[in-house]
Amino acid sequence: MPASRDLKEQFRMLFEAAPNGAMALDAAGCIIQLNAQIEKMFGYSREELLGRPVEVLVPVRFRQGHVGLRKKFAAIPQMRLLGTNRDLFGTRKDGSEFAIEVGLNFMATSMGNVVVAAIVDINERKRAADEENIRERVQERLQVYEQLGIPAAVMQQTGQVVLTNPLFKDFHSQFVFKDDRIEVSDPTANEFFRQELASIDRKNRKRIVYSHPVLAADGHTRLIFHLLPMEGSFGSTLGLLIVTTLGAIGASLFDLDLVQRLFDLAPAEARVATLIGAGLSPRRAAEKLGVSVKNVRTTLQHVFTKVGVSRQSELAVLLAKLTLPNALRK
Repeated sequence: MPASRDLKEQFRMLFEAAPNGAMALDAAGCIIQLNAQIEKMFGYSREELLGRPVEVLVPVRFRQGHVGLRKKFAAIPQMRLLGTNRDLFGTRKDGSEFAIEVGLNFMATSMGNVVVAAIVDINERKRAADEENIRERVQERLQVYEQLGIPAAVMQQTGQVVLTNPLFKDFHSQFVFKDDRIEVSDPTANEFFRQELASIDRKNRKRIVYSHPVLAADGHTRLIFHLLPMEGSFGSTLGLLIVTTLGAIGASLFDLDLVQRLFDLAPAEARVATLIGAGLSPRRAAEKLGVSVKNVRTTLQHVFTKVGVSRQSELAVLLAKLTLPNALRK
């Protein structure tokens, strides 16, 4: 066997022995070698990938930028580990995406200069970390509601309970725990509750808060439940369920401390939120606060991000619903 063929065979065996995905790219960025882990990871056969640009494995929205980054690496080749400080994603043959880490190295071989990429699927690791972060945020949010005397729970859109605060148990006759789910005792309210929970979406700006009354039961007072969308892991949406008695927090309409604690706002953000939520324009709010309009607008953008809305009108609707205006107290 010629020496060049022997070297290629050793190169191939080295790739196959790698515990993670491994591939080699030529100067044009085309895949010239890969191992079985790459096939398994991305869902392509070896024949489908050999000779194709590596960008086929990159999400469409990043492909153009990836070409430039690849060329920049080729101009100044050095060992690099990508995906530890920023999110990197690969795209499978079926179009689904998953989180990855990529190690790059440059090799001069008898086959020419090649870039060797070691790829690790970190989807499960990232999912576990994201879920832990979400769980911590959920616990913090529920503790805030507990301090405010408001029963609250966080649920998946499918109905499973993630966490509740202790106050939620007070409504044992109107909200029932069944296995890992919460249901409303009243059948009509429960059907509405299930439908709204399944349809909540942080991206649906037309519906900010989903509210519905729960009739009195066994001598208990009438209630109203509110469902708010809350960001979950990997772009999923959770439902934040809070329950109030009719008129219970109406007296706190646009209360500064309440707004600040509900949404974890800074004091300045809460002041702007309450004024804008009450219908003031940024200019009038700036005059009332003694700051510039630019300052108010900048603060308002921070409020939008934390609260999960994108317009002043949506903020007003959100605050009005959460503080139960007179229309809901009849």
